[in-house]
Amino acid sequence: MPEPRAAPLFELDSVGLVRDGRDILADVTWRVDQGDRWAVLGPNGCGKSTLLHLALGRLWPTAGSIRRLGRELLDLPAFWRRVGWIADAVATQIPAAEPAADTVLSGTVGQFGLRLLPGLEPTAAGRDRAAAELARVGLAHVAGRPFGVLSQGERQRVLVARAIAADPVCLVLDEPCAGMDPGARERFLVWLTGWLDDRRALAPPPAILLVTHHAEEILPAFEQSLLLRAGRVVARGATARVVTREAFETLYDTRLERLEQVGGRLWPIWPGRG
Repeated sequence: MPEPRAAPLFELDSVGLVRDGRDILADVTWRVDQGDRWAVLGPNGCGKSTLLHLALGRLWPTAGSIRRLGRELLDLPAFWRRVGWIADAVATQIPAAEPAADTVLSGTVGQFGLRLLPGLEPTAAGRDRAAAELARVGLAHVAGRPFGVLSQGERQRVLVARAIAADPVCLVLDEPCAGMDPGARERFLVWLTGWLDDRRALAPPPAILLVTHHAEEILPAFEQSLLLRAGRVVARGATARVVTREAFETLYDTRLERLEQVGGRLWPIWPGRG
């Protein structure tokens, strides 16, 4: 007999969120299965991060229902410990003087900033796992360097290692290239492409969600995309099918010459001035 299919990571059914009489999100239906890779694309302020916070139990909807791992009621603190969030907001919680190796190790005990508290001391196995994950992201040589002196790309990779060391069911890459100059961004995305290809051997693999407002940051590994504008879903499904010129123009309320595919990524080409 075939093995039973794992429950979805989360299922949103007609979910909405109202604040101060304003719809932040409205009528969002979305399912992400364990091991899926989704991009969430949309302009600044459209509700992308809010949507992920709702889906993963950090916020509560005012309409609709959400099931996580097949249940409406879940031990959320235990669930959160298995969700790795890579974002500037996380980086600001890491002590600048903390060695990178300790930052990765803190993920195994669910801390921001490693604190040797009674009952929460890292194990030898945890230390070995943290060292292995830091090496796997290509940064074994920065193990002793303070987190605060690392480049932005290095900090993001350390946060990826920190998240993976906790055996996550989900990784959220929330605007991971924000603030990077073009060269730093491309170096990080080249690294991420290789890392994503390598991580396909994980069993079971975590779901990986990329939040961005740049179409060209959607790497080929993100085979599915959800497009969000003003808190509403414009399209969702296979990236090649839903990320189109017409959808891009709807998202950003602007005219586009074309979306050009180069290296498996879609690059918006703006019309020249006549």
